[in-house]
Amino acid sequence: MKKNDWLRGRYLIRCLMRRDGYDHAEYLKKHNCFYSIGENCFFQPWNLPADSKFIKLGNNVVIASGVSFICHDVIHHVLNHICDSESVDMAEIEYSTFYDVIDIRDNVFVGANSTILAGVTIGPNVIVAAGAVVTEDVPEGKIVGGVPAKVIGEFEKLQQKRRRYSTVMQGIHKDEKLKKLWEGH
Repeated sequence: MKKNDWLRGRYLIRCLMRRDGYDHAEYLKKHNCFYSIGENCFFQPWNLPADSKFIKLGNNVVIASGVSFICHDVIHHVLNHICDSESVDMAEIEYSTFYDVIDIRDNVFVGANSTILAGVTIGPNVIVAAGAVVTEDVPEGKIVGGVPAKVIGEFEKLQQKRRRYSTVMQGIHKDEKLKKLWEGH
């Protein structure tokens, strides 16, 4: 069994015992799972990416549950078995597994069940909406969502909206929040 397989097993047990995403991130950092992982990170998925050394997480990165990181593909299996008389002589080339890195910069939230593909850089101050499939780089300060992910908003506008909400709701018990929210609808 490979070292990474042991780490995956131990990580799963850790997730069952301790459900805190901050604890998960510190555990992964301690065991050098990713290429690098910054400070104040939250990692909720129970599955470790297959090629975690191809992933870099900046500071203050939150990864929600069910997020998939795809750092390689297996298209070469198809390409290596194409019999096309007009293509290059197949004996001359054997296609290799494609690998690339995923770079997630500071202050990023990746929503539940999103997929981040190989070769993607997610800039600082970005939100990836739940269920998004990120196929291209995401510029700084954007909110992206959809399949494939496209810009759907601005990080700063959401931050301002949440600041107003937090000012109104701060110190209010959950039951009062519930009543207040339903009265507003």
